[in-house]
Amino acid sequence: MSENKTEKNTMVKDALILCAITLILGLILAGVYTVTKKPIEDAQAKTNNEACQQVVSPGALVGDDDQKAVETTNQYFASHDLANKEVSQGESLADYVEVTQVHPVTDASGSQIGKVYLANAKKGYGGKIGFALGVDQNGAVTGLSITSQSETAGLGANCEDPEWQASFGGKVLPEDPSQNMYNKNEETKSQIQALSGATVTSRALTHAVKGILFASEGGGQ
Repeated sequence: MSENKTEKNTMVKDALILCAITLILGLILAGVYTVTKKPIEDAQAKTNNEACQQVVSPGALVGDDDQKAVETTNQYFASHDLANKEVSQGESLADYVEVTQVHPVTDASGSQIGKVYLANAKKGYGGKIGFALGVDQNGAVTGLSITSQSETAGLGANCEDPEWQASFGGKVLPEDPSQNMYNKNEETKSQIQALSGATVTSRALTHAVKGILFASEGGGQ
């Protein structure tokens, strides 16, 4: 009986020690998160600002974030599919892309010449791919810049290659709305050449870009 009591006391003691260790580790992690949260947010904001400037023409001015435009654009995604057809249920553009910021772009005289969208391509191989996309008043891409990604090194992570990002410049929507905006073999007026060995990454980004161009053209502003 005494032996059982001792064993029970030992188990209780071990459980209390384990709880104390868990509590201490939780407090440490919370402290680390609190300390690092602001610097991480500041670093991402700096990356986003730099990306916005990279996707517009030299001398263009990027205005403040328009959250009303963000809301309207995401609503457009929710009600249209990859062929830009209206949908009430099933797969929609919202499954592929989400916009977090929309900035008006003006020239030196103050005339609006386009927009910059900060967005996430939601179907990357490693999860969401953050990017900035510039779109002019005629619906052509003025630039794309990756702001965050967790794709496979040497494959999907090559989406950060400056030349590949630059290949989005000047691209417009395909004449056939159902056509993809990537091509495995060559570039066209509406298609970029897919990254070698990274079709998933290429598809994720081009589907997201296509969705933004649809929204921009169709009233998602």
